[in-house]
Amino acid sequence: MYKKILALSVAGLLLFSCSDTEMEDSNPTETQIKNDPALTSLGLKITADKSGVNIFENIDFKLSQKNQSTYFGILADYLDVLTFKISNTEGEKIIFEKTQNGNSVTTSFNYHFYYPGNYTVSIEGFKDGKKIYTDQTSVNVTDNNDFLAVNWNGFTATDMATGYNNILQKNTLGFFNGFENQHPYVLVTNIWDNMYSYTDTQIKQMDKEYLYNYLAKYYSAPTYSEGNTDMKDRYTQNFKKSIKNDIPVHIWITTKSKIALMKQYSSTDPSLFIGYIVIAEPNN
Repeated sequence: MYKKILALSVAGLLLFSCSDTEMEDSNPTETQIKNDPALTSLGLKITADKSGVNIFENIDFKLSQKNQSTYFGILADYLDVLTFKISNTEGEKIIFEKTQNGNSVTTSFNYHFYYPGNYTVSIEGFKDGKKIYTDQTSVNVTDNNDFLAVNWNGFTATDMATGYNNILQKNTLGFFNGFENQHPYVLVTNIWDNMYSYTDTQIKQMDKEYLYNYLAKYYSAPTYSEGNTDMKDRYTQNFKKSIKNDIPVHIWITTKSKIALMKQYSSTDPSLFIGYIVIAEPNN
């Protein structure tokens, strides 16, 4: 079984501690607000180091203001909470919060987009539960890869899995590249934040649902699924990588790749169910 050590691409400057509390918009149907003049004067903005990226390519976001020498704690004079959001993406992240024990702020962080598209990235400031400030920037995300974070041309093996996460999601996707009989393959695993909050059974079910939903959204419905065909036979007909005791659950055949969501078992003990992984290889 391959190493599950992740070389996580995670960055961010954290000052004090950050809270995961969510702030609800007091008027969810509101489309425009009048920014507080004091915050406008500060020049509070969210910026990105790139206006366009490829899927899974790192992009750095930064909270900035006109006078960078001024500590961001001055925000406490105007705001209770400042959140970070991305259009068409669930969740939000508090990047500034005024608390009884002092202020917390995240001034920079990186992000990996899992889907292509045109995104609006925004910050929203709240005072007494009311949104009084917003700023935004745009990012265009393309898909120039063959399979998610991987290209088959120039494919190289890795010693350990590389993880791609972002601050709005509660999980990290890990990619391990390898060769079997000179044929390239990729193993994709999912790791949840706060894994000790769940039982082993819960984690396995969550992984199955997340990986299936992600692939189905990205590639549409599977080409083959358990229950209506002999999945091991379908796998051996299409894939070159051996799977020993693993059992295919769903298979996608795309123009560039063959992809299988697998129920993974120990290679030495077929009764020992480990969890769910994804196997992908070139479609050639």
